[in-house]
Amino acid sequence: MTRTRNRYGKAGGLTRRQALATALGGAALAATGAEAQVASPAVRKKVKLNFWNWADNPVHQKISVDSAAMFNASQNFIEIAVDANMAVMEARKKLVVSYAAGAAPDVIMTIQYWVQDYLDNGIIEPIEDRFKKWDESKDFFPNIMEQTRSRAGQPFLFLPQTSIPYYLYYRADWFKEAGLNPPETYDQFISAAKALTKAPDRYGFAMRGQTASAIQVIFPIWASAGVKFATPDGKVDFDSAAAIDVTEKWLGMALRDKSAQPTAVNDGYRELYALMEKGRCAMWYYGPHASPALISALGDSIQGVQNPRVGDKHYMIANPEGPMMVSSCKEKEAAWEFMKFITSGDAAMLYTANRMVPPVRKTLSERPVFQNNRFIKMSLDHLDTWWTPPYDHQHWTNFQDKIPPYWQEAVRGNITAAQFNQQGAKFLRGEA
Repeated sequence: MTRTRNRYGKAGGLTRRQALATALGGAALAATGAEAQVASPAVRKKVKLNFWNWADNPVHQKISVDSAAMFNASQNFIEIAVDANMAVMEARKKLVVSYAAGAAPDVIMTIQYWVQDYLDNGIIEPIEDRFKKWDESKDFFPNIMEQTRSRAGQPFLFLPQTSIPYYLYYRADWFKEAGLNPPETYDQFISAAKALTKAPDRYGFAMRGQTASAIQVIFPIWASAGVKFATPDGKVDFDSAAAIDVTEKWLGMALRDKSAQPTAVNDGYRELYALMEKGRCAMWYYGPHASPALISALGDSIQGVQNPRVGDKHYMIANPEGPMMVSSCKEKEAAWEFMKFITSGDAAMLYTANRMVPPVRKTLSERPVFQNNRFIKMSLDHLDTWWTPPYDHQHWTNFQDKIPPYWQEAVRGNITAAQFNQQGAKFLRGEA
């Protein structure tokens, strides 16, 4: 049989696995050029499982649907039903409510910053025993697997597919026209945003006002200013002078310099994506999964650089994410078979290459599709700056759940930077 090379740099040909994809009408793989996998589940009875995931955009939603279709077509025992119609910050709330009502899914995608709360509330089923028995376990990057423990001494809590670094996108052509270099420091970033603004046609920075994700991109800058947020011994410094100074300058882009778009208070991911694609903003903090659309729209004009720093060190937040098993799942072995499938081979490539985020498996990371992406390469070049805040702190979820409306009030100018940070510190101390 003639062998060819697919877009992922992997040898391919029309095999039984591709025939399975063809039987799906091409739904799973026509857009990827990848081969379908064949599962050989240990479960040998008819089982139906529910799988939930959020969707950043229609492509992301299709990935969830296609991966389940691939799995369903690859074997005859386990059927996966998919719900991928929720936004990322809705996923946790929906799971908590459904779990309390006895109607939780069997498997759900999770992000690192949720898992300690899930464990503390009995929602998550740790996977370490199953993972260690899996003959492919050594292909996962050990440091990423250690992160899935959330806290030292705990078992692996979920099975990661990727760890997504967040950095600064910038319009290289506009910087060149203005005689500016990409910002190295936080003050240079603030100044560049002001210099590149030509309101109302374009703004220096695409600022987010909605959900807890709005301030997630500021975490590395606070960290570079020496802010620890919260420590195991109970110390909280989110209301320190250093933390407030970072916040004040950030809010100043919207309230003083007018270098952020006027709609910032109500803008979320989709709005910022559109602003960048349409050439309305010069800079944006996000991950490599935004790069395919931005490259398509802007070509070489869009580039990436590590996050600006306040002190001597840069920080780049990088959150592992992947499927987790819900403790109420009645068919745990079947759920594990599905989790292994979507973190392996071509199914894993759907979640990584098709979103353009780095995989956490050694063999997958070597494929050209990742090696040739300048944004992934840039972030991997600064792997030593990858970092996460103290998600395992006992009051982190309290902070994350309650802070969003205060951020919107701060962006509106209804509360000061100091008041915002002081309120956040109360949440982290468990005082509110």
